[in-house]
Amino acid sequence: MIVTGYYTLENKDNFDEIEVDGPFDCTHKGAWLGKGSYFWDTNIDWAHEWGDIGYIRRGKKYCITETIIDLSKNCFDLFGSVSSQQALIECIDLMIASGKIKDAKSAVIPNLIQFMKNNGIFSYSSIRAADMHRNIMRLKFRGDRNEYMIINQRVQICVIQRKGVLLHPLKVIFP
Repeated sequence: MIVTGYYTLENKDNFDEIEVDGPFDCTHKGAWLGKGSYFWDTNIDWAHEWGDIGYIRRGKKYCITETIIDLSKNCFDLFGSVSSQQALIECIDLMIASGKIKDAKSAVIPNLIQFMKNNGIFSYSSIRAADMHRNIMRLKFRGDRNEYMIINQRVQICVIQRKGVLLHPLKVIFP
């Protein structure tokens, strides 16, 4: 699958540097999916929202770049792949069995990914995952049942290895 990715970062009026040297790895210790460059999948509104939360509220400016991302090969797709989700569940079971965590409720995604990397069971170039942000929608399959589908989840992509994943150089598109 080929998607458009939006990358939000601080605007230091260095667009040439961003387009030549970017994207830059996230260095925040709370990075959701571990080390890598973070993109919003397809929806530029999420990139603007992150700019407001991460930069404007701290008195800084932000910019957004756009690129094309290839998720068809070597993506640990926790949003669109049942097999990737099953691999994560297996990792949780391994961590419980080894005493690293008490139960599934204490599992933290970047720790699971790092555990997989440390144990040689993670060789992916990118990770794709969604969260249950406030704007999700639950659509029932039938009005008389409680089964539903969730749409409008925020989807993020963490690019670990750029080669073969980022198909075009970054292009600053905002401001």
